[in-house]
Amino acid sequence: MDGKQLVVQRAREFFADRLDDILHVVRQDRQELRGWEEPAHLRAVVRRTMQEGASGEVEATETAVKVAEFGRSAGEPDRGQQREALGQLLENGAAALERIIASPAADLTPLEVVGLECVLLFYARPSLLVSQGRLAAVPSFWNLLEDQREDIELVQSGVGRLEMYGHPDLDWAGTGFLVGETALLTTRRTAESFIEQRGEQWQFRPSITAWMNYRSQYQQVATAGYQVRGVIGVHDRYDLALLEVEPPQPSAGAPMPLALASEAPRNLEGRPVYLIGYPVRDARRSEPEKLARIFRDVYNVKRVQPGVLRGAFQFRDVQLLQHDCAMLGQSAGGALLDLETHQVLGIQLSGRYLEPSTAIPLWVLRDDPLMRRAGVAFAEASSEQMTQLTNQLERLSRSRYWSELQSTINGYYRRAFGPGNPDNSNR
Repeated sequence: MDGKQLVVQRAREFFADRLDDILHVVRQDRQELRGWEEPAHLRAVVRRTMQEGASGEVEATETAVKVAEFGRSAGEPDRGQQREALGQLLENGAAALERIIASPAADLTPLEVVGLECVLLFYARPSLLVSQGRLAAVPSFWNLLEDQREDIELVQSGVGRLEMYGHPDLDWAGTGFLVGETALLTTRRTAESFIEQRGEQWQFRPSITAWMNYRSQYQQVATAGYQVRGVIGVHDRYDLALLEVEPPQPSAGAPMPLALASEAPRNLEGRPVYLIGYPVRDARRSEPEKLARIFRDVYNVKRVQPGVLRGAFQFRDVQLLQHDCAMLGQSAGGALLDLETHQVLGIQLSGRYLEPSTAIPLWVLRDDPLMRRAGVAFAEASSEQMTQLTNQLERLSRSRYWSELQSTINGYYRRAFGPGNPDNSNR
């Protein structure tokens, strides 16, 4: 199957019977691009945004132009040219959608193919920026993400970037996430940037230290947050490494361990999921250069990438998952989560543009010796049990016993963490 056929096939798979709806949204967003400000979900993926707070239409326009021009690379188009180029891509994408709707065997022009790819990346499988702990604006095709915004923003706090000091070539290694108070899970290949095997032991490479930065984002200076203290172990079959990291300090917005699914979800095929990680550009892959320029800030920053599971398969002596979240960039070590329960289903291994990505299903490691040694806890409650518990808590909160129960919880909190207000903690 050639590239053109693959793009059309993915459009039909991702949008299914909503092609007409997506066409309407694309046309509407294209029209809005003729004004000064882009739609919010499009503005979230372009690098520069207009500063707010200027008084008056003329002053606001002048301020925005100055901000866009400041620091612009030589040869890079200005903000207006970037906006118009994006609008032209959406226009070509709309034309491609019209032809696909009219004819199953539509023969798209090269410009329409690129436009359709842009539509796929904006609406079908977006890559949403996480900034200051907040999720960027969500396109209408993924309203389910908006409904789950609070849970996603809570979960993302436990995903971070492994940064290094003392490495001769690299400033950071890849993505990892907390699976316990002091246990960090990442891929073996990621960890091998700063650890090595000596005999039967895994140790840090000479003169290299590693840190976890849970807040890395675009144009922010990296800060050493939590030091990686040692190596708990490296799996002998799966591409996994468990590291010991400094525990988070109890505070609002502090990193929190993620809950790992203890069993495979029902209806594996087509189940909505999302990937949290730090996508990086892989020049060996087939990402179009034009789209890479538009999504240039997709790399090296924390992103939420939604998609669906595409099934599981056996490869030699290991089990693997397939999903279509990571459309752009590589996110090895990222957490693949169920959009219903927000439990971690897998850890990202690899992916290829427009092709299903591969992840390790973590429920198969529930009784693994390495996981047990690290004290990794797997979530036992099913989604039905979680719903039942939430309903019970809601009923209890409306009863006359809630104030008494709340004072008891406050007492346990003070004994555990010292004086403080649990109402201000990250719930």
